[in-house]
Amino acid sequence: MSRRIGAALLAAAVLWAAPPSLEAQTGPHDEYLNHNALTSAVNDLVSRHGNLASVESLASSREGRDVWLLTLGASGDRALDERPALLLVANLEANRVAGSVAALHAAEYILEGYGSDDDLTRLLDERTVYVIPRVNPDGAERYWTRPDYELPFGPHPDSPERDGLNSTEIGADLSGSGHVQLMRVEHPEGTLIPDPDEPRLLREADRARAERGLYKVMVEGIHPDSLDAYVAMGTDGVNLNRNFPHEFLYYQHHVGPHQVSEPETRALADFMFEQVNIAAVFSFTAHDNLRSVPPRNRQVPDGVAPGPPSIPDNILNGDRPYHEFISERFREITGLHGDGEPGEAGSFPQFAYFQVGIPSFTTPVWTLGEGEGDTRDHQWLALFDEMGVEGFTDWTPATHPQLGEVEVGGFLPNARVNPPPAEIEQLARGHAEFAAWLGQQLPEVEIVDTSIEPRGDGVWMIEATIRNDQYLPTHFDMGVRVRTNRPITVRLMPHDDLTVLTGNIQQQIQRLQGMGGQHTFQWLVAAPSGTDLVMEVFAERAGGLQSTTLNLR
Repeated sequence: MSRRIGAALLAAAVLWAAPPSLEAQTGPHDEYLNHNALTSAVNDLVSRHGNLASVESLASSREGRDVWLLTLGASGDRALDERPALLLVANLEANRVAGSVAALHAAEYILEGYGSDDDLTRLLDERTVYVIPRVNPDGAERYWTRPDYELPFGPHPDSPERDGLNSTEIGADLSGSGHVQLMRVEHPEGTLIPDPDEPRLLREADRARAERGLYKVMVEGIHPDSLDAYVAMGTDGVNLNRNFPHEFLYYQHHVGPHQVSEPETRALADFMFEQVNIAAVFSFTAHDNLRSVPPRNRQVPDGVAPGPPSIPDNILNGDRPYHEFISERFREITGLHGDGEPGEAGSFPQFAYFQVGIPSFTTPVWTLGEGEGDTRDHQWLALFDEMGVEGFTDWTPATHPQLGEVEVGGFLPNARVNPPPAEIEQLARGHAEFAAWLGQQLPEVEIVDTSIEPRGDGVWMIEATIRNDQYLPTHFDMGVRVRTNRPITVRLMPHDDLTVLTGNIQQQIQRLQGMGGQHTFQWLVAAPSGTDLVMEVFAERAGGLQSTTLNLR
């Protein structure tokens, strides 16, 4: 893909003029796509590739914005919803708008390569790619209307103040900087001191080394008494990437009143169960299981705790080697290295793996690489200094109405969430190439051989062999465990003249391994010579339903 192609998506946001009701924007906010610009970019993509792409609304948000679903694939012998499919999902967290650009970039990269790149042509001829570039349109819009805050959660209709968000949780700008950051307050119970190696940052005082704590830190503008104030469930905004069922954090703020309580998350969860051709998921979230594979749980080494309820909380042993190889390929393709970010309870990537049972890979697009530093804050600060990016402000005196004199500073909102505009195209390109590679690894079951041996007196031995020549197995171990993924089924269709002597007329196997994994089925049947029998093979996430005719001759 040329640089012109990637720049076209970003240009749509730059050229978009904000309506008077929105606050004036400067800086990187103008370089990303608000809902109007995203809608224009999606429609433009489909209009230029109408034979390969279509768009529909997966859901409508509480504020009436569409959650767009792109479907990519070339027409052929099989319907798109019967082919093995890769799902790309982005912008679950409200402020992670870089993921939307990366998802659209991946869609455009794949579409533009059709007809000129053999791998991309084969991908769209044989597979389907679903792209949901923004699951959280209402929350994302606050990136433009409230750029002074770092808000991973979106508004909820019951929220009492501030554009659907609870004011006791999002703070206020005391210093007049145009941002809500952190404030440090001198306090006799304070446990923090300036880091001697990097005075802009704070660290815990080490009393064993005769250090006395000096500061407490809290969100700018929030009075400490309000931190423990009761907030009715559902009134404090919802982070859609905490609203899914796996390990849902009941009674916590920002998770929603109940699992999949929001129209966007419910529609996405339904889509995952209804669209049974989805064989793998690649999402752009705050978590990262691609640059490094999550470590084994020492208490639960095989991923499943003994005894009820036996809820898996770690990658199963049989699935881990696939994660490790795919992580290697991600690092090779993107050039991104470093430690991953652990998954969060209630997140979509966790739901896709632990409850739908399919391979689920996620990355934040923009994050720290390998580097030296005591903490991640040290590493971020060093990175901003090296890049010349204004991502941190020094501590500045300010007056709090209850606390009196405080100091305000720290990392700027969203500086560690979305990259500077100059970085997004290169990052998006690497993720697009990985998405295309991952789509080519999806499992597919094929009928590779059938044989019919006459045994005399109208008796026949029938054998049929199926194979999966792709990299990924038809089912991960987790897919077998959750039991929502149906096994591979092979059956002879009933016929008036057919009698099955041995072997069930319908036979099943739990899965096929990849890279040439195969299985042979046998039936001993009685039927007149010349009878035509139909055999069907069904592998829901690995090719759907296919059939062949067996001629008894």
